[in-house]
Amino acid sequence: MPENDPGELADQREREADRLEQRGEALEGDVENVRQDWERKRADQGVPGAPPREGDGAEAEDARSSPAPEAPPEGAGPSAAETPAEGAGGPPADTLDD
Repeated sequence: MPENDPGELADQREREADRLEQRGEALEGDVENVRQDWERKRADQGVPGAPPREGDGAEAEDARSSPAPEAPPEGAGPSAAETPAEGAGGPPADTLDD
């Protein structure tokens, strides 16, 4: 058959899609195994470098979620006296004439 036979190309793409799906499923299994291993290590106080979860099991966040963003404390930024008034620094540098 010619190399650019639509039926053959479709079959090749289908086989490739099946192969990629199998690899994806295998990778998902590997990730889950690593996650379970890490959680076992975190639960074992004898494993160095594996920090325990904060809080008890009921309060602990799901291992797959990201921490919520937090605003900096009130005193963490510059005070009003340290922040120049808008326009006090002059025009932006890219608007100055050469």
